[in-house]
Amino acid sequence: MKICDETVRAAVDSGLSSVHLDAAQKQAILAQCRPSVAVRRPLRPVRRVLALAACFALVLAVGSGVLAAAPELKQKLAVLGEQTIRQLQPVNQTSEDQGVRMEVLAAVTDGQVAAVYLSLKDTAGLGRIGPDAEMYTPEISGAFFTRSEVVDYDEAAGAAILRLTGDGSRQLAGKKITVSTTSITSGLNFNDPVDTGYTMAQVQQLAAGTQVEYRAEHHAWSSTGPDMERYGELVDTGRMATLIGWGETLELPGVDWANVNAAAVVDGQLHIQVNQLGGMGQVNRLSFGLVDEAGQEVDCTELELELGQDHDLGVFRSYNDLVEYVLIPPAGYDMADLHVMLETMTYDQFIQGQWSTTFLLEEAARSLNIACDVDMKPWRLTSVQVSPIAVTATGSGEMTVDSLSADLEVWLADGTRVESSSASLQAGDEEIITRYIFDQVIDIDQVAKVTLNGEELPLP
Repeated sequence: MKICDETVRAAVDSGLSSVHLDAAQKQAILAQCRPSVAVRRPLRPVRRVLALAACFALVLAVGSGVLAAAPELKQKLAVLGEQTIRQLQPVNQTSEDQGVRMEVLAAVTDGQVAAVYLSLKDTAGLGRIGPDAEMYTPEISGAFFTRSEVVDYDEAAGAAILRLTGDGSRQLAGKKITVSTTSITSGLNFNDPVDTGYTMAQVQQLAAGTQVEYRAEHHAWSSTGPDMERYGELVDTGRMATLIGWGETLELPGVDWANVNAAAVVDGQLHIQVNQLGGMGQVNRLSFGLVDEAGQEVDCTELELELGQDHDLGVFRSYNDLVEYVLIPPAGYDMADLHVMLETMTYDQFIQGQWSTTFLLEEAARSLNIACDVDMKPWRLTSVQVSPIAVTATGSGEMTVDSLSADLEVWLADGTRVESSSASLQAGDEEIITRYIFDQVIDIDQVAKVTLNGEELPLP
């Protein structure tokens, strides 16, 4: 079987039928989802994208440049260390909106991957930029996907240093790129579950008259839990009931950015339909669960069905204004003993505006290029490149489920192995690229050994 985006989705989808993820885990995985197969809602996954995102991640890479001629920038980026700073090119451009200044400090590329270091500061003095500030809709032009992360925070100044990284769909070095965002968040909270005050039996009794309908199509949906395949098939074939909204909505405890549009128990399934309101409801998220009389969480099959209008916030970011949550407890439970719990993920700050700068990204840093010809059964690995921040294997042919993976490790002259916290895989159009991103910036001259699946490669 040939491996490409479509076949990987199908294989992983069937192989992870028993995976159960909570809201925090979904958020962490989907934040790193490969854009070439992602939908535009990394916070609320479609089932197939959720499965694929669990296998592949995309993160940081850096390249070369010099900050010696920019002592002020060097001081601002001192937390990165001298070795990293030596790789960077100064940019020093600013963009300000809504009382928040974005200052692009420096950038770097190793060819296909770009990293941009910038600062965010609340010039209005409202304390809206905290130590976990994030560009919610970051974009590096020419990149598949861009993510942001905080690398330092100056509490006295209320300023955060962020790193944006993006894997390019084309050669980024020597090109003009635009760094931009339309929204900034800060103060992410994964809140403890709270009791809604209802048992599943009480919902069944109070909402006995709620009407249902069967939809042939949904905007998007996700499924997790022990019986996700069976109920997922019901959704796919239009046999999953969805609720028709009440005339009046019901408030949720401690939530002013969403409310209940309808609720009912249908065929032993708890259905809760939620209006995701504007404002903070654009980024805050919720989920429901069941606990028994002893306070133990019940392992339910869970569905999320997007029924309303999808609102775009930026590249790969959106929210749907009407979502139905379905909980299916296993057999043997008394519904009177199942308490409905509400769990929320919220932000303290959500700032919308327009921040953008454009600059020339300098040529990539020097890399170590290793020519090779390795049979990966049946595709062939033809080259390995080690840059100061990543090691990349490139090959050609078709990757199948029986192919070998390209497990690459880099060792330095002092005997230490360079740690890699993430990897990405691209397979298609007869080209296969595997990339491992280093946790540190390395000196190419100190590379002593590179191994592929435990076998040492000859260095040039």
